[in-house]
Amino acid sequence: MKKIILQILFGITVGIFIGFTTALTFSFIYQSKYFSPSAPRFITFFSSNIMATAISAILWSFMGILFSLSSMIFEKENWSITRQTITHLIVSYLGFTPLAILAGWFPLTVLWLISYTIIFLIIYLIIWSISMLTAKKEIEELNQLISNKK
Repeated sequence: MKKIILQILFGITVGIFIGFTTALTFSFIYQSKYFSPSAPRFITFFSSNIMATAISAILWSFMGILFSLSSMIFEKENWSITRQTITHLIVSYLGFTPLAILAGWFPLTVLWLISYTIIFLIIYLIIWSISMLTAKKEIEELNQLISNKK
């Protein structure tokens, strides 16, 4: 239970950090006069920019919690890497998609959902590939250490 609470707290911290940094970056890119926590249509749902930012922070927290807790899927040692990856992909997609829609990142239309899904899968594949290459390198280094001790 302690590990899950720590994962949740870590997820909240990382989620808010990434969300805020991303929103700040886009505010600069679009040369906005004010900080914009999300797309303009999202902000119009709220009485003030502060309220939109507060709700965005809650959504960023949930996103962080989702990815932090879902990473524990890769700790299932009795599962194959294929089963872990497919389960993680499905959990991440099904959890993140409604949060992205609520955050106003794209409208709920078929075309946007297809575009979002393609982008999500590409980003997932890139992150997964980097993770697998890193793990492979670590295994090779460990095997080298073991063979040097013989």
